[in-house]
Amino acid sequence: MNLLLLTEKNLLEKDVYCVEDERALHIQSTLHAKEGDLLKVGLLGGNRGEAVLLSVERNRVLLRCSDFPLPPPSPSKVIPILSLPRPQSFKKVLHFIASSGIRKAYFIHSEGVEKSYWKSSALEQEAMEKELFLGLEQGCDTILPRLEFRKSFSHFLAGEEFSALCENADKFVAHPYHTAVPCPVHAERTTLLAIGPESGYRESEVDAFLEKGFQAVTLGDHILRVEFALAAACGRLLF
Repeated sequence: MNLLLLTEKNLLEKDVYCVEDERALHIQSTLHAKEGDLLKVGLLGGNRGEAVLLSVERNRVLLRCSDFPLPPPSPSKVIPILSLPRPQSFKKVLHFIASSGIRKAYFIHSEGVEKSYWKSSALEQEAMEKELFLGLEQGCDTILPRLEFRKSFSHFLAGEEFSALCENADKFVAHPYHTAVPCPVHAERTTLLAIGPESGYRESEVDAFLEKGFQAVTLGDHILRVEFALAAACGRLLF
């Protein structure tokens, strides 16, 4: 935890915040923080600052922060379009999205996606928020990503929403297609990045992206899991 994320629920009184979840134990047992120490904090959806620890107990921490002068980090230029991964990968993807400054991500259906994935408890609001909060605290960010779910591949690509996304954006589909080129480095503007399931997109699905102006790109000869492919591609596009 590189930043303690606070919400209105944590506000005890003016400038005083109370944390009573597992993070209180983390502050005491892992960070070994004590009264008077400073912690990096951020307001959910707002700015960041430093808080003074007023008291540290196993299950309860009090902090004082009168000012949040620092804005959140700059957002990522990448908008992922991901075939819904299996639940354990989905959790890791959410963590990465939040920790890397991605502000919006789409999860769609494709032929390689098991229908059971859409019924997973990992998609429940509380479960998703838990992973996103962990990611924000890892990445020292305060802005929750916006997650969009679309259960029809063809309807999504044919819709006005997708057309609007494609305007004035670079567009890549990560797939070892016969025309694929190495994933480019350093995105200069909004970049749509489509990544299929671990079994890969069907050729007809790749063709559908290419018809929309996407460029097939590759990360090498090895087939990566979705969460690793996303991280590897973003590493090239963002740095």
